[in-house]
Amino acid sequence: DALRVAYRAHRGQARKSGEPFIIHPVEVALLLAGLKMDEDTVMAGLLHDTVEDTDLTFELIEGMFGETGREIVVGETDIRSSFLAT
Repeated sequence: DALRVAYRAHRGQARKSGEPFIIHPVEVALLLAGLKMDEDTVMAGLLHDTVEDTDLTFELIEGMFGETGREIVVGETDIRSSFLAT
């Protein structure tokens, strides 16, 4: 389900390189799966850019994937925002 949501959310978006945007979150999810992360963490890897780059909200993520899924996506977004601000 997370792959479908991420794909639909990023449909039509491209990275600066010109490749479809969805390639990045899929690669992140594959990396996390390879590290033996749990299902919620892999799901968050697929969705980590959706709140910033699409009309998907944290509330919608929680409705679809539960509180834990939302918390991981929120945490990743907060960490990245803090890192980029420095």
